[in-house]
Amino acid sequence: EVPVIYHITGAMTFVNEVPKVIPPVYHAQWASMGLSMRRKKRDRRHFKRMRFPPFDDEEPPLDYGDNILDTEPLEAIQMDLDEEEDAPVFDWFYDHKPLTKKYKGVQYVNGSSYKSWQLDLGMMSTLYRIGRNLLSDFIDNNYFYLFEPKAFFTAKAMNMAIPG
Repeated sequence: EVPVIYHITGAMTFVNEVPKVIPPVYHAQWASMGLSMRRKKRDRRHFKRMRFPPFDDEEPPLDYGDNILDTEPLEAIQMDLDEEEDAPVFDWFYDHKPLTKKYKGVQYVNGSSYKSWQLDLGMMSTLYRIGRNLLSDFIDNNYFYLFEPKAFFTAKAMNMAIPG
């Protein structure tokens, strides 16, 4: 459960919590979600990611109470983990706050603040394998030499193309 604040019309939702995560776990969870969504999109014909903002200028916004409030949410999209191959993370990978309590008699994090954490080699290797598809294949720093992020973001914000 994540504490949220809803706008009275349902047009906006504000998350009322600062996320605290273990970086390798967060990275692996996002990578598994991206892979699972790609598979769902491939397997289902009518699966689409929502584009934000979802409304066009000429189209009136949907009323939250009439259209969305009564619908039951679909089953969560999760990657099927293998009990043997993913054994180090199988029990807690999709928990809301993983490893805040002792796991198999070992305290891996200092509590719900996640200020300090220490995962064993099996967990780290499994998380790396799951999150590998988000990692860059380019290890040469000179590959990004001619790319200037500030100019790119400015041009993107202005909806312009950068010549060259």
